[in-house]
Amino acid sequence: NSMSKYFSVCAILMSCMVAAVSWAAAPKIAVDRENFNFGRIYQGEKVEHTFRFQNSGDAPLNIEKVLTSCGCTAALLSAEVIGPGEQGGVSVTFDSARFRGDVIKTIYLYSDDPLKPVTQLFLRGSIKPEILQDPERVELGSLQPEVEKEVHVTLTNQGEKEITFPSVQVTAPELQAELSSDVLLPGKTVQVLIKAAPREGKSRLSGYVIVKTSSSHVPELRIPVYGSV
Repeated sequence: NSMSKYFSVCAILMSCMVAAVSWAAAPKIAVDRENFNFGRIYQGEKVEHTFRFQNSGDAPLNIEKVLTSCGCTAALLSAEVIGPGEQGGVSVTFDSARFRGDVIKTIYLYSDDPLKPVTQLFLRGSIKPEILQDPERVELGSLQPEVEKEVHVTLTNQGEKEITFPSVQVTAPELQAELSSDVLLPGKTVQVLIKAAPREGKSRLSGYVIVKTSSSHVPELRIPVYGSV
């Protein structure tokens, strides 16, 4: 009857519409490797890596923007529009100067891929300081005016090369500092002797002991020193 014919025509039209949608050309981002493990590095080293991707779809892929988590910078090596079958790349640089331990850094690649508008890329690895400083900061506590107080900071060479210390400086006149040795062998320690003698009329002592080093990863150590008078 006419009603069944009507429903049959509607069903055919809907099937055609679904097929047209499923056959519509669309971009598709395909990343060669979403994770890159840079292994173990010394604090201060920089890691550079390029993530490669391809447009495996049948319409141009538009790269809208690239964002990174703290410590990373990223630059799009390819054009912002990647044709079907063409390849692109994102170059990433990670500066480990402010990080320790296991880290995971994320790069966000935004595109007009309808199924994956945000692609996440990951840098992973472990960071350790070549020179371990213990303690990292010196809190002197309560001080008496014109009365000298001494503390020690231990520096340990966790690397594989000999490290020398060309100079030691202080940023406050109330501070003095000297090293037990200006050479630090791998696996060994040296002591930084810090002397503090606050002046009359001051309620707070603060400054830095700056130790210059021959390390390419850590050209200088900055030891904060605090105290109340």
